[in-house]
Amino acid sequence: MNSKEQKKLAIIRELMAHAKDRIDLSPELEQALENLELQRRMKQVELESKFLNMNDETS
Repeated sequence: MNSKEQKKLAIIRELMAHAKDRIDLSPELEQALENLELQRRMKQVELESKFLNMNDETS
């Protein structure tokens, strides 16, 4: 194998390692998005509760 082929193989190995890292991150990113969605829903419920309490006080 000549040096050109060796460089090409090294680059391919590096690209594959980076792709694997991105795939491994995917579940972590999915979990982070789920957590953000949960936080958003909790904030929405909190605001709705405050709004309903305001309406109850004015009635």
